[in-house]
Amino acid sequence: MSDNDKVVPESGKGDLTRRELLTRAGQVGAGALAAGALGGVTARAAKAAVDRTAARPPRGGTLNWALEQDPAHIAPFGGILTANHWGKELMYDSLLEWDPKLNIRVALAEKWEVVDPRTVVFTLKRGVRFHNGKELTAADCKYSFDLQANPPPPGSTAVLGQFPAIDRTEVIDKYRLRILLKAPDARLFGYLAWGRYSPMVPEGMYQQVNPGREGIGTGPFRLVTYQPNDRLEFVRWPRFWRQPQPYLNAVNFKILTDEQARIAALRAGAIDGATLSPDSARQFQGNANFKVLSNFTAAFRELQMTYKPGDRKPWHDKRVRQAVNHAINRQEIINRVYSGNGEFSGHVPPGYGPWPLPVKELREKWLKYDLAKARQLMRQAGYANGFEVTMSTFSTPLDFQQVAAVIKSQLARIGIEVKIEAQEPGTFAANNGRGNFEWDLTARGMRGDVDGYLAEFNPSASIYRVWYPEWRPPVKLWRLIGNGRITLDLEKRLPMYKEAQRILLDELIQVPICVVKKFQVVRRRVNNMYVAFSDFNTGIRYVYIK
Repeated sequence: MSDNDKVVPESGKGDLTRRELLTRAGQVGAGALAAGALGGVTARAAKAAVDRTAARPPRGGTLNWALEQDPAHIAPFGGILTANHWGKELMYDSLLEWDPKLNIRVALAEKWEVVDPRTVVFTLKRGVRFHNGKELTAADCKYSFDLQANPPPPGSTAVLGQFPAIDRTEVIDKYRLRILLKAPDARLFGYLAWGRYSPMVPEGMYQQVNPGREGIGTGPFRLVTYQPNDRLEFVRWPRFWRQPQPYLNAVNFKILTDEQARIAALRAGAIDGATLSPDSARQFQGNANFKVLSNFTAAFRELQMTYKPGDRKPWHDKRVRQAVNHAINRQEIINRVYSGNGEFSGHVPPGYGPWPLPVKELREKWLKYDLAKARQLMRQAGYANGFEVTMSTFSTPLDFQQVAAVIKSQLARIGIEVKIEAQEPGTFAANNGRGNFEWDLTARGMRGDVDGYLAEFNPSASIYRVWYPEWRPPVKLWRLIGNGRITLDLEKRLPMYKEAQRILLDELIQVPICVVKKFQVVRRRVNNMYVAFSDFNTGIRYVYIK
C-alpha cells in the first residue's frame, strides 16, 4: 500500500508529533504547545477506532448521516454553536489540522517557519483549489484572517476570546503569508489545527454568496444545498488536495432533532449513522447490522451565570455560587441522564492532555456533593429561603433538558426555584453571545489550546464584558491567565493553569458539571468512522463504504 493509499495520511513535512511539539517549544514559541500533549484517552480511542489495516479503500457511495441539532448557520467565522461546525467542517480547511490522535500536521500549508517569537511565515501548498476552481493564494489567507479577527454576521464577536494575538498578516508573495503577533501567543498553532474558527475562504466570498447558507471552501466535499431544519447535501470535490480522498461520492446530513426519529431512520436504513444517548445506543449492541462507537469528548456540561450591572442577583455573592455547586449531585446526573457514562469535570475537561485537575481532587474537594454545606452557605449569604432564577438551555439534544430537570430538583433542596427555558439552538446561541440570560446550562466544547478554556475569565476578553463585567475575582487569576498565554516553557506554563483552575473552582462564576461519553451508531457498511474528542464529526472525512 502506498502512502497515498493510507486511510489516515501519515505525518509529512511540517507535521509535529506530540514529542516534537514539546521539544521544539523554545524554537517555535509557545504556539508549538498549542495542542500541548493532547492524548491519553483521545489518542487510544482514535487509534482503536480508525481502521488502518484496510486495503485501498473503495471509492463511491453516499453516506446519509443524522445531525441532532440544526447548525443555525454555516458561516465559516464566528459560529457559537458546535452544530455550526458540524454543518461546515466538510467543506473548509485551515492551514493546519489535527490527525485523529490530535497531533498537529500541515493541511493547506506546506510548511511554516518561526522567524522570531512574534513572526511566523506560512508557505502554502501549490495547486490547492477552492470549490469554485480558484487557486488558494496568500491573499485569500489574509482575507480570511481579517474576517476571523472581526466575524461578520451571522457570526458573533463573542468567539474572539479564542482568536490568537494576531496584529496583522502580510502577503509576501502568491504562496507565502507572514503572521505578525502582538506578543508571543501559545494558542496560534492549536487555533489553526482546531479549524473551528480558522477556515480559509476565497477573497471576496462574503460579497459573492450568502455565507450563512452557502460556502466556498477547499474541503473534501462541496456544498450543494443547506435547508435549515431539514438537510445539508454535499458532493465529492474531485480536486481535493489530499488524493485519493475523499472516498465517498456524497454526504447527506439529515437534521433529526428527535432521537426516536433517528432510531427509526437507522432501523429503516434511511440513514447510515447518528449520535444517540447511551440507553438508545445500547439497543443496537449485538446487532450484526450495526456498530456502536463511543468516546469521551471535550464538550463538558456547565452552568454559566451572568454578573452584570443593575439589580444585584443572589449569585453575585460567591457563597451562593458555592452553595449551588455543592447542592448539585453530579453522580446522580451521570447515572440518571447518561447511564453512568460520564465523569466529573473542572473548567478543563479530563482527557485534554496534562492540563485538567485530577478527577479525584474534583470529586473529593471542589465538586463534592454536600447538601449541609450548601444550606449553611445560603444562610450565611442571607438567602436561607432561596430565590427564583431562569435557567436557559438547548431544546435539542434532549439530554440538556434532562440535566436541567435534575438540577432543578436538586437546587429545590436549598430553596432555589429554577424555571427551565428550553430554546431552539440558534436562539440559545444568540442570547448566549449577547449575555441575554440569567443562567445558561450549556456545553463548552473543544479548544485549540488550554487557554481557550480560561480566556473568558480575563477582563481583556470581549465576552467577559458581555457576561460578567461587574465580577471582580482575585487579580492573581487574571495574571495567571495573561502570563500563561505568553509563556513558552511547558514546565512553567502547566502549574499556572492548574492554579488558575483552582481559583475558578472557588469563585465559580461558571459551575462545571460533568463530561460525558458520546455514542454514535453506524451501519455495518460504514468503515473508518470514530468518535472524535473534539466533538466534531471529523471521521466522516475518512469514511468509506464497503
